[in-house]
Amino acid sequence: MRVSTIALLFLALFAAAAQKKPDVQILETKAVREVTKITVDGKVRVTGEKPLHGLVIVFDFRSPEKEVVTSQKAVIDEDTLEAGREGVFHSEMADSARAVRYTIRAFDNHEKELRVANPGPYPVE
Repeated sequence: MRVSTIALLFLALFAAAAQKKPDVQILETKAVREVTKITVDGKVRVTGEKPLHGLVIVFDFRSPEKEVVTSQKAVIDEDTLEAGREGVFHSEMADSARAVRYTIRAFDNHEKELRVANPGPYPVE
């Protein structure tokens, strides 16, 4: 009994240590509803160990029931972002009346999904 408990404890500690850190971190983000559109601005930092070749930010706009009503992409203009570098994004989309919050996902140019720190949800103001 003791041996299995100790083994499980070590396994849990190993699993916690093996978790990979995020590839990008959301530093700032703000979505503002205007008359006919929603604008989203923000800043991200590359926190992974390897440089990113292209960075695509995807905003999933959600209804009050937390269902995705629409998604929007923004591309960070720089071709390669080194670890520790920051990039800014700006996106505009047609207003979706049911969009009240949004979450953020990220991909590289090869459409590989990246791990994101602080993905939201964030309010649409």
